[in-house]
Amino acid sequence: MLVLAGLLGVGWLVWYALTPEELPLSDKSISASGVVGTPLYVGMFAPPSDFGRTLRIAGVRVHTTADVRVTVTPLLCRRGTVGVTTAPEQFCAELVNPEGERLVGGDSIVLKVDAPEAALAVIDRVHVAYREDIRWDTQPAGNRQAIVMIAGRPPA
Repeated sequence: MLVLAGLLGVGWLVWYALTPEELPLSDKSISASGVVGTPLYVGMFAPPSDFGRTLRIAGVRVHTTADVRVTVTPLLCRRGTVGVTTAPEQFCAELVNPEGERLVGGDSIVLKVDAPEAALAVIDRVHVAYREDIRWDTQPAGNRQAIVMIAGRPPA
């Protein structure tokens, strides 16, 4: 009987560790426009200020489809959120690599998009790998997608 109780306890603990609460999702599609040579910052996941959770981020996975090569870099915006901007420092107290950092209510995941030439890119919903107390997972989070157009600069 004691062995059965122990197995049930271990089973429950494994189930608990592997099934954290889902991250908030939105059906929102972001449209963003920028110009070559100026990085564009697009907000993709902003949990509500009453989020009530602390996530230790292991990484942020991003999938992008584009007509030319674009660079998409996930960043953690501390104590702020960005819609679409070229000046994230106006909205974020700090902008850092999310890997190994804590995300709490009021923080957000922002993508820095840069292209060396005119581009059209569709960025899918981000997936956040994280640990929360003894729980861990990789889950989709935030906006459904971002459609980003980077326009070329006219010749000088």
